[in-house]
Amino acid sequence: MRRWFALSSLLAALKSFPLLADDPLPPHHAFGRDTTRTGVFTGTGTTLGLTCNATVAPMECSGFLASDVDGTALDVTLKIPGGVAPFPLVVNLHGYGGSKQSDSSWDDKLLQREPRYAVLRYSARGFGKSWGQVNLADLDVEVRDLRSLIAQVVDAFASQVDPAAVAVLGASYGGGQSWLAALQPQFGTPAGAQVHIRTIVPIVPWTDLLGALRPNGDATNSIDVPGSYKLSYLEGLFLGGLRRDRDRPYSNYPDYLFIWNAYILGTEPNNLPPIGAQIVDGIAGHRSIWWQDRFFQSVDDNAKSSAPQLPVFELQGFTDDLFPLPEALRMYRALRKIDPAYPIAEYFGDVGHPRAANKSEEVDYALDRIFQWLDFHLKGSGIASYDVSAAVTRARSVPFDSADVLRVLTVDDLATASASEDLPGEAVLTFNPANTGGLFFDPFVFSGCEQITTVCAAPPPDVVPGDVATYSVPASQIAADAGLPAGSFLMAGQPVVSFHADTTAYRVQLDVRLYQVTASGESTLATRGTLTLDSGSPVMALGPREVRIAAYGNLVEIAGSDTLRLEITNVDSPYIAPSRVPSVTRVSKVSLTVPVRPLFR
Repeated sequence: MRRWFALSSLLAALKSFPLLADDPLPPHHAFGRDTTRTGVFTGTGTTLGLTCNATVAPMECSGFLASDVDGTALDVTLKIPGGVAPFPLVVNLHGYGGSKQSDSSWDDKLLQREPRYAVLRYSARGFGKSWGQVNLADLDVEVRDLRSLIAQVVDAFASQVDPAAVAVLGASYGGGQSWLAALQPQFGTPAGAQVHIRTIVPIVPWTDLLGALRPNGDATNSIDVPGSYKLSYLEGLFLGGLRRDRDRPYSNYPDYLFIWNAYILGTEPNNLPPIGAQIVDGIAGHRSIWWQDRFFQSVDDNAKSSAPQLPVFELQGFTDDLFPLPEALRMYRALRKIDPAYPIAEYFGDVGHPRAANKSEEVDYALDRIFQWLDFHLKGSGIASYDVSAAVTRARSVPFDSADVLRVLTVDDLATASASEDLPGEAVLTFNPANTGGLFFDPFVFSGCEQITTVCAAPPPDVVPGDVATYSVPASQIAADAGLPAGSFLMAGQPVVSFHADTTAYRVQLDVRLYQVTASGESTLATRGTLTLDSGSPVMALGPREVRIAAYGNLVEIAGSDTLRLEITNVDSPYIAPSRVPSVTRVSKVSLTVPVRPLFR
């Protein structure tokens, strides 16, 4: 029944508005060796083992377990509920710079609901009280740590934890690792038990870490044209993750992370050996599910043999400028391309890293969806829908309302129509790294923003738009051209900006920002996007080019009296580091394609 539902979804998608390129599969790329550092600061002499605070449930067992990677002592807590054992095991992985204490309220909900779950939490190496150094969610380090700890807990608590019913979920840094756990969902333990990860739940994750940190505007290939780094995020996370702990008096970052960061700050983005190539190989090849050929091959093999696929529930933020909507869409589209019935569900909303509001009511709503998903896939309780839920983005002052959640069969069904608007006028974009046009909508990473919390401050309003080409189109015109009735409608999906560009530079960064402007003049950033053009040689000018930039996307209500304002610039700093290559770019024949749908409430 579920496979029929997904096949119906695919047929519906063929008739709807395409949001991305026709071929959604990752290109093959041969990666070099990985860069890691293990076997140092392992916590030698640390007492190992978990001590429980009670002999009857609910029970909390804490202590240190040594990873089989290199013996590093990791700080672990296992929570076991009351009731009939064995319990399904949910592994909850924290965000960057966090610890096993992050978002502990989620654990309590899992322990108290019916059916009940055991919950495994631990601080990733180099964070919290765990020993070792951070290797940035590496396949052969942190992801092996994950399997090692699951195996040890399964063996030590064999009568209370069900190894055949395990789920891995995590937010941000933990979300990236959740995706990577899909590479080996079944494995053995030292005592001979067989662990089966039944589902993964990546929450505001990356799927291509290189594409997320160094976007070039290509949803499938972040490598071959080096994009520009998200400077404020990158440095905010880098500095925020540095641990200061008198009980751990050593750097929790290995030397190579400092080298990578210095190289990123000091050079125009490139793939050149040794450091540029090392960054690409490490971040894409060994820390991103998108570039794992063996994962997609296993999905293809399962589809051809009608074997079960690993179910995925992914939560991504419309307003998350660190890991935006394309992080989810690239995996969704690739999996459904290989297997039209792949069991994947999505929730999109105003959640995640800044600019996200993370309204507590919406976070609770999304968590309830996740818990229902776990009930079905770990306990066979209830039902599971492999569809897409998307919440309308409202102002921060407007409380979340579940009636604002749209449920559709596929991501392509978010929009029911589209309008393409020609925007007359030419403009010249002059390279100016001092342009502060992006300053007032820069989603800088504040303390706590690596989690889904409400502590992140909203960016202040746009004050000085900077050196940009600006175009406006009335919302009423968009509605009419899309065949919608007059009045309010929803912008639903990824707007696309197209134009003719001409430059004598060999490399140029082009950024777009799309604002919703009310009749009273209030301006709100609806979505943004970026694209990098690079001829590959400093002596080869780009010349005339036809440019197409897909914005990140959103689901937002547009009033009939509103105006959409488009800004095109070659500097969106400090959100994205400006190019160091001088350029003058003439822009003409601008058009804006807006995916839309009628209001549904």
